[in-house]
Amino acid sequence: MFKKIKNIKLLVLAFCAFTLQVTSQEVKSRLQGMVDIPIPGASFSMTYDPKGGPLENVKNISGYAYVFNDYRWEIEDLKMKKNGAVYSADFTVPKNCAFMAFKFYGNTENGLVTDTNQDTGYMLVAFKEPKVKMPGADLAWATFRNKDFNGQFGGYFKDFSIDGDATEYWLKKEVKDHGDRFPEFFDTYFDVLKKQKPEKFQELGSKFLADFTKNMKGLPEEVYTKVHHIYLFDLKNKTKADSLETVIEKQFPKGSHVRFKAYQKIMPIQDAAERNKVITQFLADFPNNSEVPPHQKYFYDNITKMQFGYYFETKDYKTILAMIPTMNFANLNDAYHQNISKALYLKVVDPAVIETMAVPMIQQMQQKVNDMSYMSGLYWSPNQATENAKTQLNNELVIQIRMYDILKKYKEVLETFALLPFEKRYEKASINDIHIKALEAFNKPIIEVLKNAARANTLSEGATAKLKEIYLKEGKKEADFPAYLEQLKKENKAEEKIALIDIAAPAIKVQSADGKTKELALNSGKIIVIDFWATWCGPCKKAFPAMQQLVNNFKEDKQVEIYFISTQETKEGYKKEALAYLKEKGLKITTHFDLVKKGGGTNNASFSQYAKIFNSSGIPRKVVIKDGKIRFTSEGYSGNPGQLVDELTNVINTLKNE
Repeated sequence: MFKKIKNIKLLVLAFCAFTLQVTSQEVKSRLQGMVDIPIPGASFSMTYDPKGGPLENVKNISGYAYVFNDYRWEIEDLKMKKNGAVYSADFTVPKNCAFMAFKFYGNTENGLVTDTNQDTGYMLVAFKEPKVKMPGADLAWATFRNKDFNGQFGGYFKDFSIDGDATEYWLKKEVKDHGDRFPEFFDTYFDVLKKQKPEKFQELGSKFLADFTKNMKGLPEEVYTKVHHIYLFDLKNKTKADSLETVIEKQFPKGSHVRFKAYQKIMPIQDAAERNKVITQFLADFPNNSEVPPHQKYFYDNITKMQFGYYFETKDYKTILAMIPTMNFANLNDAYHQNISKALYLKVVDPAVIETMAVPMIQQMQQKVNDMSYMSGLYWSPNQATENAKTQLNNELVIQIRMYDILKKYKEVLETFALLPFEKRYEKASINDIHIKALEAFNKPIIEVLKNAARANTLSEGATAKLKEIYLKEGKKEADFPAYLEQLKKENKAEEKIALIDIAAPAIKVQSADGKTKELALNSGKIIVIDFWATWCGPCKKAFPAMQQLVNNFKEDKQVEIYFISTQETKEGYKKEALAYLKEKGLKITTHFDLVKKGGGTNNASFSQYAKIFNSSGIPRKVVIKDGKIRFTSEGYSGNPGQLVDELTNVINTLKNE
């Protein structure tokens, strides 16, 4: 089956050689020190200079490598250390490594930013010795740069890639030089064949597998299951697939294929008690041990979620307490988020009962935050998986603080705050209020919490009043307080740039409280601020005090109009309910009502057009319009009134100055 290539494509060879040369030259611009002949087991140090690249202004830069190691793709972190404006990046080549590609990244306010050398890559091929590449080098070189395989590497390349002919050439070279390892990558060979010869795929693919299966005796189950998958899904040959399945089940009665079939039987069961019985039997037949391949570990993650949820719903808290020490970090976090947090928010379980489970869960999460349970294929590097776990733990600690506040356990509130990183303590106004309440319960000073909350622009109305009270007690003037507050906001904070957009604004027709219908003048030259809300939307109503402040700030400004539009209501009497709520809360704002679409019972005629633009029907939705164009939008509410007022004020002022 593996004949030598008689007609070597000189053009392909020349292209690949040119690619290697260009890559080497480009690398020198930002990454220096990549050794010409990396040897497995050896370490080397590179220097990364972000100047001139996408990470130039990013504060903290990290890096990792996609590594083809013993015919398996892995992901390894780079040891990064900042030295002035540049970074040292140390890396040890794994012992069976054939290929590596480095990627640098940094988190910014606009999301993750990466550097892959202007889309030409930071890549190295490993050698056993000079001029003798490691087994797998040609295979990795062929697939890493092919657009059909690029998805598994997080879209490392955008445009720079090789065509199918070049991939086929390097793949055949791998087969020629290392045919004894072919069973480990025959499926890749098959995928390339499918892409390269679509018109003859059925014929060539069937012959390919027929030849390959003649010599499968003694090969691991993984090879058998891959062949079965190809017969069933690629070649649509159920007869061959069924025949091979019989062989697999006989040779590997407790293997991955039989395990998968048993797992599949669990998912369709609707009755929770019956499903739990089947799960119990599955775990007895297929325990979660070292024999479970990595790609099937998610079976046990899903099963743990289902079991925890079942025992929580049936109030079998004793079994849950026995489960908790056996769960990994990811399982604990999911269970906490989906059960503990939800029950606390909906008030369906006594908080004192919740505490009995929440406390040991948090303790276990603290112990297991570095267990790598968030590692999944090549999606995250070890460092990224750990950072994600730490972020999730911090989120659950905030929920824990809310729980202790409900229980009036202020000592535990303060102890939990101490576990949070500094910046996480001041993210939400409601959490700041709990922090202040706990300190006051022990007659401890609150001024630093108030100041830090002001710096983060996360003061509630009550906290602002407390800060003002302390300020005035120091003998300072009330008229100077706004400037004092603004000064605190500016400390240690870079000036934020408003991300404006430019999208045609659909017409908005509304009905006033007296039933009159009108169309808003979106092209009047004024700046139009719209707040889409609903009576059933908690965050919408929580944001109203901040929006009231915005209305007060601009009530004399003839350039600005602010509209509140009730939308997505379905129950009868929603207009009366909306007006009654605003009156009850003493809000001096006027609301309009979206119209009902023809044939529908929901008043979302105008909002639905905006939801299509933003691919989301979530509210509250703020939209700022000028000259008939949507210039800014935001969804949701952070819980921080100062941030909302400042954000919309900055948008308005920016549009005024255009």
